[in-house]
Amino acid sequence: MYSHKTVLVSCHIIDSPQAIPLAAAILKTYQPYKKDVEVILKDFYLNDTPIKAAESILKCNPDSIGFSMYIWNRDFLVETAAIVKETNNNITVYAGGAEITASALSLMSDNNFDYLVRGEGELPFVFLLKYLLGKEKLKPDKLIKMSYLNDLELIPSPFLNSNLDPGAWEGLLWELSRGCPYNCSFCSESRGVKGVRYYTEERIKQELILFEEKKVDQIFVLDPTFNINKDRALSIIKLIKENAPGIHFTFEIRAELLDEELAEAFSELHCSLQIGLQSSQVDVLKNVNRTLNPNQFSEKIGLLNKYGAVFGLDLIYGLPGDTITGFMDSLDYALSQIPNHLDIFRLSIFPGTVLFDRAEHFNLKFKKEVPYSVISSPGYSEIELAESGKIADAVDIFYNKGKSAPWFLSVVDVLGIVPSEFFIKFSSFKINNSDGKNTFNLQYKFLDHIFKEANKIDYLSVAQDLCRFHYLYSEALYSVVDLDNNKKEETDLVNRIFVQSSVLKTGIFSFDVSFYAEQGMIDIKSFIKSNYREESYALIFNNGYEIETISVERYLYEVVENMTGEYTLSEILQKLNINRVDVEEFIDFLLEMELIVPEKSGT
Repeated sequence: MYSHKTVLVSCHIIDSPQAIPLAAAILKTYQPYKKDVEVILKDFYLNDTPIKAAESILKCNPDSIGFSMYIWNRDFLVETAAIVKETNNNITVYAGGAEITASALSLMSDNNFDYLVRGEGELPFVFLLKYLLGKEKLKPDKLIKMSYLNDLELIPSPFLNSNLDPGAWEGLLWELSRGCPYNCSFCSESRGVKGVRYYTEERIKQELILFEEKKVDQIFVLDPTFNINKDRALSIIKLIKENAPGIHFTFEIRAELLDEELAEAFSELHCSLQIGLQSSQVDVLKNVNRTLNPNQFSEKIGLLNKYGAVFGLDLIYGLPGDTITGFMDSLDYALSQIPNHLDIFRLSIFPGTVLFDRAEHFNLKFKKEVPYSVISSPGYSEIELAESGKIADAVDIFYNKGKSAPWFLSVVDVLGIVPSEFFIKFSSFKINNSDGKNTFNLQYKFLDHIFKEANKIDYLSVAQDLCRFHYLYSEALYSVVDLDNNKKEETDLVNRIFVQSSVLKTGIFSFDVSFYAEQGMIDIKSFIKSNYREESYALIFNNGYEIETISVERYLYEVVENMTGEYTLSEILQKLNINRVDVEEFIDFLLEMELIVPEKSGT
C-alpha cells in the first residue's frame, strides 16, 4: 500500500509527435521509493482548460502535484495550481522545468507553489519525496538548491523500464546527452552545468532495438550538438542503421564540425538535420557569444548538399546589433545554402540567460512576460521587427510549406532579384490573395504575378512547371497505398468503376516532365534554349520505395483523369472514343502498381 501519491503534470502545446512526457517519466523511473510512492503521469494540452485539468488531477486524490513548466505552458499551469490550492490547500504543489530554472524568482511570491525546482530534477525530486515521506527532517527551502547527476547511467531508461511505451506515441523525444559545450548568450542550455554528459552506447542500442520493435515512426533527438564528438556521432549513426533503419530521426548539429565522413553518414540515414545559423552578420553573432566564418560554413553545408542529406537552418532576427538590413542579408545568405527548410524566429530574451542579464547594456526593450520577445533595439525599430515577422511568415508559407527548396533559387536567379526581395513582394501579395490552405495555388498565382511584373513572361512556364512538379512530388512522397482491395479481379474490368489511388498524382506540363525529374537545380534560361516546348502528361507516384515519374500519351492521361468514381471504364472509353484494346496494357499497369482502385460502390 502506497503511503504517498504524487501526480506529475505535463502540458503540451498541441497533440503532436513531440508531445510526450519524457521529463516526468524520467523522474518516475528514477525515484527510489517504489513501494512508498505512487507516481501518476498526467498529460494536457493548451486547448484544454485549467479548470478541467485541475478536476482531472484532483480525481487522483494526490498528496502532492508536480508541474513540468515551460515558457509556453506557464500561464496554464499557474492557473491550474491556483484552482488546485483553492480546492484543497493541503496538497503540496511543486514545479520544475525550463521556465522554473529561468524564472524561479518571479514565482517565489506565488503561494500556490510550495516548492520550486531549478535545473535537472532527479536529485531535488528525490530529496523532496524523502521529506514528504517523513524520511528527511530538514524541510527544503521553497527554492530547492540546484544539483545534478554527473553519471547519467544512474538514471534508468523510462522506455526500457516500461514507464513510457514507445508504441503508444506518434513520435518520441529521445535524450542522448545533457549539457552543451557552447555558451550562446540567448540560450540557457549550458548555464550552471559544466561539460557534456552522455548515456552509454549499450543503453542507446537497447532503446533502438525496442523502438524498432514498437514500430516508432519518428524520433526527435535531445542533444543540442549531436556531432560535438565525431566518433560518438558516427558510432550512434551505425547503431541506428543496424537496429532502427526505418525510423526517421531529427538531429541538432553544428555545421562547422561537419566533414565528408559525417555528411555521407547522415545521408545514409532516414533523418533530417537542424543547424543554428541565427545570423550571417559576424559582428552581430559576437554580441551573443557565437562565431561564424561564412566561407567555411558554406563549404560545410556544401557537403550536405553533395550527399543529399536533408537539413534545415535557423535564423533569429532582432539580436543585439542586428538591423532589418542585416536580417535581409542573413535571409539571402541562408537561402543561398539551399536548406530544405528555414525556420525564422523573433529574438526572445529569456530569464536565466546571459542576454537577459545584458539586455540593458544593449538597450534592448522586450516583453517582461511570456514570450519575452524583443520589442525594439537601437538599430531595429518596433515597426521593422513587425515587418520582419511578416517576411518570416512569407518564407514559412512559400518556402517551407510550399516545399520550394529544389527550385526556389532557379526562380530568383532568372528574375534577377535576391531572395529577400522576392519574399517582400510575396508578403504583400498573399495579404490580398489568400487561398486558404492551398499553398500550391497561392505559389502558382504569385509566380504568374511576379514574372509578369518583371516582364519575364517567357520564363513563366518553366517556373510554374517546377512549382507544380515538386508540389506533386512532395504529395506523392507522403502518400500511402490505399487499404482497399485494389488487385485485378475476375470480373470484366470495363464494367467496373475505378478511382485514382492516393499514391497517384497527375499533372500537365509545358515541357517533358522527365527533364524535371532527372535534373537538379535548373538554369531556366539555359533550359528554355536547350529544350523543345511540348505538353507532357505526367503520372507521379510512390511505388513504396521511391517516387516514379512517367510521361504518358494524352488519351491515356484523360482515361485516368476521368476515373472520378462516376463512370465505369467502359463509359469512360466510350466518352473519349477510345478502343479498349488500346488501353488494356495501360490499365493492367495501373492495377499492378496500385495506382487505381475499384470504387467501393462500383458494380
